[in-house]
Amino acid sequence: MHANKSLASRIHHITNEARHAMAPSSSSPLPASPLLVLLMVPLLLAMARPCSGVDAIGTYCAKNGTSAETQASIDQVLAALVPRASAAYYATATAGRSSSAVWGLAQCRGDVPRQDCSLCLAAAAKEVASSCRGSSDGRVFYDYCLLRYSTANFIGLADTGYTLILLNTQNATGVDLAAFDRAQGKLMSRVASEAGDAANKGLATDTTRLGSDGGGAKTTIYGLGWCTRDITAADCGLCVAQAVAELPNYCRYRRGCRVIYSSCMARYEVYPFFFPLDGANKSADEVGQCDKIVLNA
Repeated sequence: MHANKSLASRIHHITNEARHAMAPSSSSPLPASPLLVLLMVPLLLAMARPCSGVDAIGTYCAKNGTSAETQASIDQVLAALVPRASAAYYATATAGRSSSAVWGLAQCRGDVPRQDCSLCLAAAAKEVASSCRGSSDGRVFYDYCLLRYSTANFIGLADTGYTLILLNTQNATGVDLAAFDRAQGKLMSRVASEAGDAANKGLATDTTRLGSDGGGAKTTIYGLGWCTRDITAADCGLCVAQAVAELPNYCRYRRGCRVIYSSCMARYEVYPFFFPLDGANKSADEVGQCDKIVLNA
């Protein structure tokens, strides 16, 4: 597990060359294909998937195995997490002793309706139990919730090692791309600052609007920062800020993007995705397709 004592001093695992490959060239406003990064840093680029859905958006399972006794502790932790987190939107649990000890955490986004929270947690427990059975560390991420367990005590440690990036395959349309980039950057900087405010309990949402390049309807950008509730408000702000700092490296000009760590995430879209939803549900075409990049798996 990659648990960081100080987020501010974290050394990024992504090389400067990889960052340069993702930046737009002077001759084109489009960033280079994420496939170029495959030659420079260890990552997995999956096939495009819908940017929103009910299925897991990412699953991590450690390669090292467990004993039967430890697996029994994992099963106990998963069984305890779902009802507790369904009631309180957040829960931690432990089971076992010494070499068979296991720690777990489950959490829903604070804006999500309770029924959706419960359904998400049940699906997360089922997914991690199936995909990561026999693994000492399992983590699963959904749009509405996350769940993880480990044989190492991670509770209270801000973890930015495992990195999942989902970026819309399309650039923003109907706007000046440079203006869009500036507006998105300012929005997400505010979101990171708001996430570090203890009064927000690890969830920050904000919006911004900018005019079209042809005088048409304005574009609204929706931003969200979210942290697990075991870390401090200060670490939450740093964690989200670190995620926000990755956005221009992979997602410049994209219609939407999210950077997900085990302890926090940052996301922006050009359609409403947090509750209460603003306006009608968006069609699949409007939501779009996303590429998935996994770092430090």
